[in-house]
Amino acid sequence: MLEIRLAKTPEEKEQVFRLRYQIYVEEIGYTLKYTNHNNDKIEEPLDNSGNIFVAFKDGELVGTARSNYAKNSDLGYYTELYKMREIAKNEHPLSTSIGTKFMIQKHLRGSRIAFGIMQTHYNQLLLDQIKFDFIDCEPHMIPFFQKLGYQTIDMINHPEYGSGMAMMLDVFNLKHLQRVKSPFMRLHIKDFNFSKHGINIVNIKP
Repeated sequence: MLEIRLAKTPEEKEQVFRLRYQIYVEEIGYTLKYTNHNNDKIEEPLDNSGNIFVAFKDGELVGTARSNYAKNSDLGYYTELYKMREIAKNEHPLSTSIGTKFMIQKHLRGSRIAFGIMQTHYNQLLLDQIKFDFIDCEPHMIPFFQKLGYQTIDMINHPEYGSGMAMMLDVFNLKHLQRVKSPFMRLHIKDFNFSKHGINIVNIKP
């Protein structure tokens, strides 16, 4: 059975921190600022204010992601790195977020779990009225995020992860989601009450 949701307990978050270590340090070999080699985990200050998503398959943690809202978090270098003020303009910081720490165990990459985590993340953005979400990824992941509806910003040099592509999701841009046939579009039509939020979908094809 697959369950994808927000982490509920400190124990679940500890599992997330250890999964990060397993993938980022043991598998990939990153050298990251907040790596704790004594306890084999990566826990960061942004975890205190973020939404930490977890994917459990038959009781085992197999994937995770984190979302931080600019209005609630000190995003540090991410604001400039992603050009958040320039792109979101007066929607920043009240309606902007960043998505980081998206990862899945190696043997399950390419499975539906990746889309499931991102759909859960997207649903939370809808509920919390976040209008622009910013991420970065390695070049080979660009098509995956473009399929979801993210648009490229520019190549960046992340201070910890190196070269990557910064991307942005215009959360309520239904026309773009429809154009790229994003699975988020189906989530919009099925589960979200647009009229309640003053959004007209009459001209949007289901």
